[in-house]
Amino acid sequence: MPPTLIIDGYNLIRNSPALAQIDRQDIEEGREALISRLAEYRKIRRFPIIVIFDGTGSYHLSSQGETRMGIKILYSHKGQTADEFIISLASQKGREMVVITSDRGICDRLGKTDCLCVSAEEFDAKIDNALYELYKGQSMEEEEDTDVGRARRKKGASKRLPKKLRRQRDILRKL
Repeated sequence: MPPTLIIDGYNLIRNSPALAQIDRQDIEEGREALISRLAEYRKIRRFPIIVIFDGTGSYHLSSQGETRMGIKILYSHKGQTADEFIISLASQKGREMVVITSDRGICDRLGKTDCLCVSAEEFDAKIDNALYELYKGQSMEEEEDTDVGRARRKKGASKRLPKKLRRQRDILRKL
C-alpha cells in the first residue's frame, strides 16, 4: 500500500516558484493552482494526498474536510495551527505517512516517529519530473543519466544503508 502524502499547503505554495507568483496575486488562486497541480501529479503517481491549510484566522473556511479532484483538503481548526494539525495527523499513522514541508520544526518533531519528512522544494522538483515524464515520455533524471556513464555499484554488507534509510530512499524514488 502506498504511503499517504500529507502536504503543508501554504509551505509548498510559497516554496514553489510558479505557485508563489500566483499566491502573491491572490491567496485563493494559489490554493486552487496547488490543488490542480497535485491532481495532475496524482493521476501519474496514484498516491493518496491530503493537503492541510492553516484555517486559524480565516472564519470563512470550513474546518470540515472536502475532496476535490481526488485530493483531500483539510483546514486546521480554530485555535490550532496547521503545523500542530499536521504533527497530530502524521503521528497517528507513523510510517504510513510522508509529510511534505520545509518547516524544520515539523520535521524535527516527527523525527521520533517513523514518518518520513520531505522538503517542499524537493517534492516540487518531483512533481516537475513526473509531469515532464507524462508529457515527454522520459524523466528528466534519465536524460541526465544518459549523458554521464554510470559507475558500478559496490556490493556487500558494509555498503548497505540501515533499514530505515533504505525505506526512505525507496519512498523518495517512488515520489
